Amino acid sequence: MAFMTEREAPATPVTGPGAPADRASTRLEVVGSAWPAILAGGLGCLAAGILLLVWPRETLVVAAVLLGIALVVAGLQRLVHGFTAHDASGGRRTASVVVGLLAMIAGLYLIKHYHVTVGLMALLVGVFWVINGVAEMSAGLFGQLESGRGLAVLSGLLSLAAGLIVLIWPTISLTILVVVMGIWLIIYSVFLIVTALRLRRDMAAA
Repeated sequence: MAFMTEREAPATPVTGPGAPADRASTRLEVVGSAWPAILAGGLGCLAAGILLLVWPRETLVVAAVLLGIALVVAGLQRLVHGFTAHDASGGRRTASVVVGLLAMIAGLYLIKHYHVTVGLMALLVGVFWVINGVAEMSAGLFGQLESGRGLAVLSGLLSLAAGLIVLIWPTISLTILVVVMGIWLIIYSVFLIVTALRLRRDMAAA
């Protein structure tokens, strides 16, 4: 015996403040509003990198202060990303905040204790590079980046390689350490500037 069934009512689109489109738009606005800070961080890293390459034979004090400033800038960028990247998973946002805090602690330590040895400076910078490289590669390979995945992976690989070089090389000289740091800062600044400009473009197109 056949049964009559009621015709299913068409799905009513979800509207209002809680609609998916509204949530996506809000996330885009929050993330996009961080582009000036990311751009400033990229320009700061670029300036520090150029200074390190121009003065590779300067005293240990000058190198320690410049490296410290560069780490603080990189750490601030990580913190901004961790607090504004609402489309990323909680674990990756937490990792970004942790990396940012570690970078800022290491940078402030170098600025305050500028009479450090080359070995200690290499240890602090190398550990940050390794952690930052792993984080960048994870974001590029497994993150939710819509664009720039290849650039993130490349930046992570270079950061990881630079960190391993200064950690494995126990007798590294100040000049070599400063040159490696300068090159890494310039490459990392390109990644930050491209990311900031991409966010600005996405905000303008939204």
